[in-house]
Amino acid sequence: MKSEPTAKKRGWDPYSGRLYLIFALLALFSTLGLDYLAGRRGEKAHFFSTRTIEKAVPVTPVPLTDSVRRFLGTSGIPPESVEESKDADGTLRIVARLPIRDYKSLERRLDKELFKKGAAVDKKKGEEEGLTSYSWRITGPQEESFSLVFSLLQPPPEEKAKEAVLPSPPENRVAIIIDDMGDSLEVLQEICDLGQPITISILPHSQYAEETARVAHENGLEVMLHLPGESVNHEEGNNSTAGLIKSGMSEEEIRSLVEESLSRVPYIKGVNNHMGSKITQEEPIMRPILDILKSRDLYFLDSRTTAETIAFDLARKMGLRAAYRNVFLDTSVGVDYSKRKMIELFKFSQKKGKAIGIGHPFPETLQALRENINLLKKYKVTPVFASEIIPK
Repeated sequence: MKSEPTAKKRGWDPYSGRLYLIFALLALFSTLGLDYLAGRRGEKAHFFSTRTIEKAVPVTPVPLTDSVRRFLGTSGIPPESVEESKDADGTLRIVARLPIRDYKSLERRLDKELFKKGAAVDKKKGEEEGLTSYSWRITGPQEESFSLVFSLLQPPPEEKAKEAVLPSPPENRVAIIIDDMGDSLEVLQEICDLGQPITISILPHSQYAEETARVAHENGLEVMLHLPGESVNHEEGNNSTAGLIKSGMSEEEIRSLVEESLSRVPYIKGVNNHMGSKITQEEPIMRPILDILKSRDLYFLDSRTTAETIAFDLARKMGLRAAYRNVFLDTSVGVDYSKRKMIELFKFSQKKGKAIGIGHPFPETLQALRENINLLKKYKVTPVFASEIIPK
């Protein structure tokens, strides 16, 4: 029997050599991988640079009182006109003195600021010896509570006398209404961010009708009900719009629909029609609608979706505060088109002393408003809520 050959006789085995090489490479890659991970964790590494790990610094919320102090300081109120003290129960009390004519603008802006911070506000008006004051009880989300009192200063006697003698120049006023609201809180935020007295009209059966009304009210905007009515030629809208008032309905049906729609949208000051080119031509349909609005002391705005409307004239005959739309801002959707219609609205106001424009929450319309709201100053017109432009 032959003996097995020795290793020397067999020579080098290529298969074993490749296997050794693979194991060596795996060991090398493992070492490099572990070294890289150590460096990323901030530990000592031999081949890779060690990463510096930044420790997360907890963010401390700014106290609500500091936010209010900062707001007052940037609102043009002199530091000497702001005083702080403690109430009997130890609660902080901030008193700010400012001219009465400056209060409304400041109130709107501060309401908006406090809403963003999740604060609740309870306001009370006071009158004492001819001095008007507003006491705000502010409660923050972190149970932070304090009082903010605005003491409103009357103009000097000589200035008041001058105002009484010199008639005020006629003011060109413009009311801008955004219809079809209630389906997007993001769109509502865009309108609030304009910082202008915009009136929003909410569809009663929209997804966020009640919340839209509440948020708009808390941000100082005016709220209307956008009451759906049958259209002459908008068949799709007639078939898909909830709460639609139709031609041929009984007075009982009409009143029931109006009352239900009113119950869905809080804080409303008035009503305008959504579609409605058919029913606004018919007195038997409009009369019970307007009768309910009159009983609730609400104004009526005729959107004038048809030239044949009798709604405005009937409302005036029935003794309602009423007006009608002068310009639609977005009959055609487009930024340039809406800009041209805004200018048309402002020029109409210059000519007539007041004007009402209606737009819709299209992205193009909102962009046109953002980019061109500064034209109010150029055309010397004053933006107001719809209620401020509708005659008594």
